[in-house]
Amino acid sequence: MKKFVLIALTALSFSSVSSIAAPVVFEASGAVPADIQASVDDFRTFLGPLNPNVAGSFASGRREINWDGVPDAFSAPNNLPANFFNANSPRGAVFFTRGSGFQVSADSDNPTSTPILFGNLHPTFPLLFSVFSPQRLFTAVGSNVTDTLFFVPGSDTGASVTGFGAVFTAANRPDSTKIEYFDAGARLLFSRNVLPGTTARKSLSFLGVGFDAGERVFAVRITSGNRSPESPARDVVVMDDFIYGEPQATE
Repeated sequence: MKKFVLIALTALSFSSVSSIAAPVVFEASGAVPADIQASVDDFRTFLGPLNPNVAGSFASGRREINWDGVPDAFSAPNNLPANFFNANSPRGAVFFTRGSGFQVSADSDNPTSTPILFGNLHPTFPLLFSVFSPQRLFTAVGSNVTDTLFFVPGSDTGASVTGFGAVFTAANRPDSTKIEYFDAGARLLFSRNVLPGTTARKSLSFLGVGFDAGERVFAVRITSGNRSPESPARDVVVMDDFIYGEPQATE
């Protein structure tokens, strides 16, 4: 698996093929969860019914990660294992970054009294960030780029999906946050910037892109803000829910 992943990530880094897909875009931004709820629900409907978090692939439907069920042992101030959502909770998503790892923010009753909303990374962050589904968030550490590769849940078999979307908080610039979609040949299918929030603090933005002309997404690259989450300077952006089509084996 490690060799396979290294080849895939290297290919993504050098991909220069222009967009060839017919994307269906779902996007919204606002000050509170209700402002983006309709767009999120429309994307869910596009992908299909929610599947349980079990190993193996279903014939259709979607998977979701809302971070809120991550145990305290794998939440801030501890790092999240990059394959947690393929091994511990099989949903077919594995994360990669050039930073030092990943964190899921602490919840309000964690045993180490770690501040919520990444207050452990900087004390100002709880004033800047909000949540779509209470109360944990997700970020890479030491980088603003997260690559997500898909696998048949619970296995090392590469997979692809019909679409991917994510919720972001505190996106203040129209050009700092984006999602890029790649096929199994590392060709760029589509790229789109995330809508900036409507408020200076605690805004929420959603971008979901689906494909209905036979295209399959093997990997996504998420650029969240223009800097890693180490200081409150603009534009530090972190993530909430991930929503994506059922991972099915790549042919």
